[in-house]
Amino acid sequence: MDNSNSTHTFTISRQYLLLAVLAVSILACIFIISWARTPEYRPLVQDMRVVDAVKIVDILEMHDISYRAELSQHILYVQKRDADQARLALARAGFVFEYPEKDRFTGLPEACTLLEDQAGEKKVKPLWEQPWFMQSQRLLMGALVMIVFILAVIRPALSALIYPQAKK
Repeated sequence: MDNSNSTHTFTISRQYLLLAVLAVSILACIFIISWARTPEYRPLVQDMRVVDAVKIVDILEMHDISYRAELSQHILYVQKRDADQARLALARAGFVFEYPEKDRFTGLPEACTLLEDQAGEKKVKPLWEQPWFMQSQRLLMGALVMIVFILAVIRPALSALIYPQAKK
């Protein structure tokens, strides 16, 4: 009777350990997938102390451009895919931080026109410069990390839990 009770307790503790291993595995998968899907941000305004940040943020929100502000470093970031649209929207409102070929222009309308032309152009970019490439790369690397994690950690742990008497 005493032996069956200890076997039952051991079986229950193995079940809890099995559930814990599976829960950690699922959490690791969720973390890797969420990391791979995070958008990539680029700096739009290098020093927010020299501009009217409230007006700039209002313009970005008016055009539905997502942004992130690092207040400790005084930098305003926008998503990489929205960077040209954000620069164009700010140029139309009178905020031009980086004139394209600034030596050629005498005024803001010329710079806005060139920015609009550059934003509308469809340049043929190499594969690694395509917007989807980096996200695919991150997803692939996350999948490889998960496969290695499953084969190197989860599988031996589950095998040891399910077949405790098996010799290695």
